[in-house]
Amino acid sequence: MSLFYRLLLAHVIADFPLQTKQIFNIKMNTEWGVLLHTFIVLIFSILFTFPYLENLKIIVVLLIIFLSHTIIDKIKQKHSKKEDTPNLKVFLIDQVLHLSIIAVLTFNFTEKILLISPFNNVFINYLIHLYNSDIFIINLIGYIITVFFIPILLIYIKEEDVPFKPQKLNKQKIIKIKIPANKIVDKFYRLFLTISAQYLEEQYTIVIFILFVIASLISYQVSLERIEKVYNLKRILNTSLAIFMGVILKIV
Repeated sequence: MSLFYRLLLAHVIADFPLQTKQIFNIKMNTEWGVLLHTFIVLIFSILFTFPYLENLKIIVVLLIIFLSHTIIDKIKQKHSKKEDTPNLKVFLIDQVLHLSIIAVLTFNFTEKILLISPFNNVFINYLIHLYNSDIFIINLIGYIITVFFIPILLIYIKEEDVPFKPQKLNKQKIIKIKIPANKIVDKFYRLFLTISAQYLEEQYTIVIFILFVIASLISYQVSLERIEKVYNLKRILNTSLAIFMGVILKIV
């Protein structure tokens, strides 16, 4: 299934970290902007399957993925123009279709072809070793999913605002405190959790998570008259899912 992991990695990289706001706007607001996105998918698919390209079947597989991704995203583009708000169902169907096509096309392909270094350089040999490593590819997929896919998924979960008392509106300004969920520190923190969950004993991982939840539930003094208890549901869920992804990778 090495080929499946490589094509899956190409998909998640192109669909999440490299589908920036600018590319997304071009994709959704221009007639053939979808092609810009799907060419990125194709490029990374070629990069991650480079040792396999001597096989004509793999070239056909890449072309099918490129064409199917273009068609699916074009249909999604037309549907999204009719909707005023993001649709979770459409988002999930889109991802399931892409992954199903990759899975079907690689189902019977079990051959593993390794990239061989023509250079006698320690650093280059190490990079090629990582390139050939299924474990590294799986970890990278897990990191991208926890950092990019899960926060997008959680956009559809309504976040609780800071509670306030209406009768005090005329006396003081209501301050909403929210802990940002997608800052750089959070991304590295979730990466740490995903990796540590694979190597630490389960009880230590659970302790780390419980401590984080407790820290997220600490009350903040907004004024001398009141204390608001503020927490960010998305951040807590991101943390738990990062640990969960680490545990899944540990099992794999």
